[in-house]
Amino acid sequence: MAKFKLIGRKRKYIRQEKPKKIYKEMTKNHVDVLENIEFAIINVWRENPHIDDMAVAAALKAAIRIEEPTDTMSCLLKKAIESARLIRSDVSDEIWIRGLKVVLESVYTHSEAEEGDRFYLEFADMFIP
Repeated sequence: MAKFKLIGRKRKYIRQEKPKKIYKEMTKNHVDVLENIEFAIINVWRENPHIDDMAVAAALKAAIRIEEPTDTMSCLLKKAIESARLIRSDVSDEIWIRGLKVVLESVYTHSEAEEGDRFYLEFADMFIP
């Protein structure tokens, strides 16, 4: 059953999809989008090994919210994610944002995303050639 959330002054309801549902859809139908996002992140990390999971999480949050991250490492990562987005112009914005959310959830699944943690990056690195 879908959850609904009150928003705005007029108290409109919007449908909130469950993260597990988004994850299942993305891993079943859009694995290529997830690979593109993770490939961009891992390539930047390979060039800058001092990047940590905290910077990855900040970059993904900034990309989802269409904001600028505050630190330089997150900025590098966000630019790489944006470059991957330009390459994948065939994918809708909705699917791309869902992909970013799934990757962000993966960061938090594999890491506490604290300064110096690289558990997610090391995990994802195993799958990216």
